[in-house]
Amino acid sequence: MLSGFGALSGGQAQSRQLQYQAGVAELNRKIALQNADYAQAVGETDAVRYGMQAAHRMGAIRAGIGASGIDIGSGSKAAVQDSQQFVTTMDLAQIRSNAARKAYGFDVEATQDAAQAGLYTAAAADAKSAGEIKALGSLVSGVGSVADKWYQGNSVFGATSSGGSSSGKPSPNYYE
Repeated sequence: MLSGFGALSGGQAQSRQLQYQAGVAELNRKIALQNADYAQAVGETDAVRYGMQAAHRMGAIRAGIGASGIDIGSGSKAAVQDSQQFVTTMDLAQIRSNAARKAYGFDVEATQDAAQAGLYTAAAADAKSAGEIKALGSLVSGVGSVADKWYQGNSVFGATSSGGSSSGKPSPNYYE
């Protein structure tokens, strides 16, 4: 019986430990999702900041060309502005792509944490059930052992039921 109680307690303790680990994994999932949102926000802020710097550079280019008295909309002057705009567009796309890649990494981490939490939760339920089964098995084994000892004692000492022997012959009556 003591062995059964130990098995039951052990299963419950393991179940609680696994439930705790599931809670930690779920918390990690939430943190990873927050980090993904933060990475996206930082990327967009960086893109806006870079866009303002690029607009400043473009203004400086136009001011420089305009100060020379040349038409800024034609020839190589227009090509310089176009190439600056092209570089700015590529750089903005790269900044946003880097932020998206970082956020995706956090999303993957969150998915893995959610899966791990699910595994821990399932393992916790299994551990609890296993403890209960072991406890029941221990109890049945103990009852079986007692029954086996009783049957062994019967065969060794020749115990009878209702005054007769197991062979059908009357047993001697020592009190007569």
